[in-house]
Amino acid sequence: MDQWRPIWEIVFGTGALIVSLIIHGIGMFYIQRLNRDYQRLPPLHLRREAAFSLLIFLMLLTHLLEILLWAGALITTGAVPLFRDAYYYVAVTYTTLGYAEGTLGPQWRILAPMMAMSGLFAFGWTISVLFSIVGVPPLGDANGDKPR
Repeated sequence: MDQWRPIWEIVFGTGALIVSLIIHGIGMFYIQRLNRDYQRLPPLHLRREAAFSLLIFLMLLTHLLEILLWAGALITTGAVPLFRDAYYYVAVTYTTLGYAEGTLGPQWRILAPMMAMSGLFAFGWTISVLFSIVGVPPLGDANGDKPR
């Protein structure tokens, strides 16, 4: 029966990874919708800076929620007994900082690379959304019409 343990660990980790990316997708969709008119705000204006601050805050919140999800998974499985330790471990692994102060037990060790993949995908996605919102405005004339 122990020979199948890694398969269940991979299935559990894959499920957590998928849920994490779904959360990220919902967060990024909401953030893009909320900031669809960002390019029209006047540059160097308080309103634009407030919108940018909210944008960054919501992106941070999305990442923190995903870290909480992974920490909850570690607590649920018993891989890490204390929430503080689980949150710290996940934050270090999700950001791929990798202090290596502690590792998961052999029966849950496969989850660590899945947490790192989750973070890599999420940070790449976040940067692309950030660039699409504050980056170069779409081509068109002064009225916002697309070229023909």
